[in-house]
Parts: sequence; C-alpha cells; structure tokens
Amino acid sequence: MLVGACLILAAAFTGPQISLQRPVHRYVFVFDISQSMNVEDVPGQEEGVSRLEFAKQSVRDALPAFDCGTEVGLALFTGHRAFLLLKPVEVCANFSELKTLIGNVDWRMTWEARSEVAKGLFKSIELLRAMDDDSRLVFVSDGHESPPLNADVPPRFDGTAGEIGGVIVGVGGNELAPIPKFNEEGEQRGFWRARDVLHIDTFTADQRKRAGLPPVIGTEHMSMLREPYLEGLATTTGLGYLRLTGPEQLARRLKNAALGRPRTQDVDLRGALALAALLGLCASLLLTRRPR
Repeated sequence: MLVGACLILAAAFTGPQISLQRPVHRYVFVFDISQSMNVEDVPGQEEGVSRLEFAKQSVRDALPAFDCGTEVGLALFTGHRAFLLLKPVEVCANFSELKTLIGNVDWRMTWEARSEVAKGLFKSIELLRAMDDDSRLVFVSDGHESPPLNADVPPRFDGTAGEIGGVIVGVGGNELAPIPKFNEEGEQRGFWRARDVLHIDTFTADQRKRAGLPPVIGTEHMSMLREPYLEGLATTTGLGYLRLTGPEQLARRLKNAALGRPRTQDVDLRGALALAALLGLCASLLLTRRPR
C-alpha cells in the first residue's frame, strides 16, 4: 500500500492530463448604469447599498465559484444600447483584473439620461450575436423604463427567441422608492420629483402639449424592481430570469450545464493523484498498526 502511494505521488509530479468533454461557460455581463440603479432598496441589504453596488458585489463574489476555463466579459447599458468594455477572458488567469474592472463600474459612465430597457436588451443580444463566439448574456437591470413606453407600440424584437442564451437578472425592491438626483460633479442633491420626469411616453406627451392639455403626473419619479416586465422580456427573447439575492445563488444559476457549450478540455490530474496518494498513505499506516 505504501509503495503504491509513493508511485501515485511520483506520477502526480509528472503533470498528467486527460482530455474530457465538459460544458464550458462564456458570459458577457451587461450592467444597467441608469440613475434608477442608484436606488438603495435591495431587500436584506444595509442602508447605503444601491442596486448597482449590490449587483457588482454579487458578481465579484461569484467569480471564485466559477471553474477555471470559464470566460467573463463586461458591457454597460444606458440610453438604448449596450457598450462592450471587455470581451470574455478566462477567469482564473485574469481574476484580479476582472474584480477590479467590475468594481470600477459606475453610474457616472452613462452617456445618455434615458433608460430604454427593452431596446438595451435587444441591442445586447445583437452585440453578442455579432461576437459569434457562443457567449451567453447576463443582463442586470431593475427594468425601469424612462421615459415610459407606449403600451400600444412596444419595442419590437427582431431576433429569434433563444438564439442567444443567458439570463436576465433583476435587482431591486418591491416598493416604490425615490431615485437619487446628482449634480454635474456627481454629488447627490435630493431626489427626482414628479415634475422633473415624463410619466407617459414622449409621443403622447407631445400630443397632449400641442392640444393644450396639462401634463400627466404619476409615479415615474420613483422606482421599484419591474419583475413582471423583465420576466416578459425573458419570454420574448428566450432568456431565463433570476431575481438577484446574492452571489451563491447567482453562481449556481450560471454554472448550470445547460448554459455551457460542450468542449474538449485538458483536465489536470495532479490534485486527484495527490489525494489518492494521501489516502493510500493513511491506509498503509492504519493497516500496519500493532496492538499493545
């Protein structure tokens, strides 16, 4: 038994590998950086943690759970489109860089003071389709459309449902909460008020204005997680839906084999052989013990 353990340990030092077919995951995380993502209403989180900060921290904390070989990229959404910052790179080799880059995502990177979530999601799917590398989409948003959509003419999805796999990740609370308002220096100056925003779609608002009608006042200056809306978008696009509660739950969902692509990969056997050698050594010691 001891000789066998020594031989196995010696074999481990040769760096043996075996080729196996296993699901490999490649993701592009798209973060919604519109102003509603600054709302601090995530259930179970302490005061001062915004939706965006919670989402970023959950993704960063989920990275160690991904297997080596998993690839992660990063994009931002605001206005009506997504902008790719980083194509997917291997997690283990680029772990520190990925954590730093995700941690530096900030709402101040926005380039438009609008949040057309459906169009942003559709553009994100187009972005991944153009990459043509089997990447999966992880679209992180609260689902707050600003200005509101016209229910009679919603944005049209021109793609094929399920063509790009992935998950829409919803973040936020169940009750309407005020949206922080910031000045040009990035300092908070209260919250958005009802008269500061549109409460109906721009086309209808212009028609009412031309007709001399008063503006419609609603609750669009406040925000909550629009979960049924995001679930509807998931159905339309063939994506899954997940309400974000923490990194463990996120990692479990993203490690699902159904979201991976089968690929032949070299697997390092050193760890398994070292464990077998240790077990053999322990067994040899137990078997050779003498009673007093």
